Amino acid sequence: MKPSFYYVVPWREATDIRRRLDEVRVTYAVTSLPTGEVAFVFPDLPVRLYGRVREIFGRDGKPYKPY
Repeated sequence: MKPSFYYVVPWREATDIRRRLDEVRVTYAVTSLPTGEVAFVFPDLPVRLYGRVREIFGRDGKPYKPY
């Protein structure tokens, strides 16, 4: 998977978000951050599917920029 965008959420929200993403059947990866948060990373998605993901998180994703 080539990362395109991501969302960062607190651990307490991760289980519910993961369940909702699995219901939508979207491809993603989960990464633990040293800040105690979780990053959900996504590849490029079709517009309609991105809209569903955006609804789950309640905001636009941040562009993925490898360092």
